[in-house]
Amino acid sequence: MGAELHYTERGGDITFHGPRQAILYPIISLRDIGLGARKYVENLEHTMIELASLYGVQANAGKPAQTGVWVGEKKIGAIGVRVSSGITSHGLAFNIDPDLDYFKHIVPCGIADKGVTSLRGETRLALPVDEVVHEQLVKLKPLGSWTIYWRK
Repeated sequence: MGAELHYTERGGDITFHGPRQAILYPIISLRDIGLGARKYVENLEHTMIELASLYGVQANAGKPAQTGVWVGEKKIGAIGVRVSSGITSHGLAFNIDPDLDYFKHIVPCGIADKGVTSLRGETRLALPVDEVVHEQLVKLKPLGSWTIYWRK
């Protein structure tokens, strides 16, 4: 399929990152902002829920052991983070309009009995270019004020 496999030390099991996804990997000192890892993950989920709502998509945080953001029984946003010495790495991937066939070759996030969806698949609205959606995600700032290092 043309995808490469990379091993990382973060939660979330296996996922796919590719074109037409909004990827956000904040590097934050949770100690400096007085936040625990679970609350950090919840804030990332809430940010993706807000992003989906901008396009009229009703998304929800997953049930226990189903981290991420869901539209019904399909995942629209994945989270895989690592916290080491209170510093975060990795983050989230929100499906704008990726080729969902890539997900057929893996068990996304280790959850075998659920599907994957995208913003395009859940809305009838004309979506802006991906960069606009990326900027909207960044502007939602899940943890208040922090520095964004943007790389294309």
